[in-house]
Amino acid sequence: MEPLKQTTLRLIGTGKGIQEEDLPKSIYKMLGVQAKMNRTIDTHYIKQHIKEAKRFYHPLWVAKLLVIADRKPFPPRKKPNMVFVDAVSGYRGLFPSIPPMNETQVERAEAATPQITKQQVEQKYIIDVQQNQINRSYVLKKPRYHLEDVFLTYLPLWEVEVDSDYLSKTFVINANTGDSEEYMSGLWGSGELLL
Repeated sequence: MEPLKQTTLRLIGTGKGIQEEDLPKSIYKMLGVQAKMNRTIDTHYIKQHIKEAKRFYHPLWVAKLLVIADRKPFPPRKKPNMVFVDAVSGYRGLFPSIPPMNETQVERAEAATPQITKQQVEQKYIIDVQQNQINRSYVLKKPRYHLEDVFLTYLPLWEVEVDSDYLSKTFVINANTGDSEEYMSGLWGSGELLL
C-alpha cells in the first residue's frame, strides 16, 4: 500500500457508513457461535482490546455493461449491469444493485496499488464474467453485450487488529456496510483468480 497525500478518490458508497466507534459492534457480529458463547467477549471487551484500527481504500475496476437479449419478432430487451473486478486479486462478479458512488477529497489515506490494468479488465475479466456468470441465466440464445464505461473506484475498508487472551485476529471490514471482507482480503496475496 502506498500513502496518498491530499487527493480526490471516486469511492463506492455514500461516504457515511461505519465509523471507528462502530467497529466493536461489527466485529462482534462477525464472530462465530463458539466465540459468542464465551460470556467474556462482548462489544466492550472488543473495544478494550483493539490494538490498531486503520482505514484504507482498496481499488476496484467497475464496468457499466448493457446486456442485449434478442427476442424476435419483439424488440430486444436491454438490461444494464455493473461488473466489478478487484484490481489486486482478480476477484470479480456483478453488483446486485447499482451502488452509490461519490468523489471525496481525502487528506491522507492508504490505498493499494492496482495490479490489473484497464486493458486487462476489458479484454479478459469482463468477458469471463459474461461467459461464466451472465450467460448462465440465458438457456437458449446468449445475449450480446455493449461495454459503456470502465473506471477505477475505491472501496473504503477498515483493518482492525484485536489482540487478547480470548481473541487474536485481524479483521477486514467494509466501511460502508460493516460486513466482513475476509474472503476478498484472503485472495489479495494468493493470485489464484488472476487470468
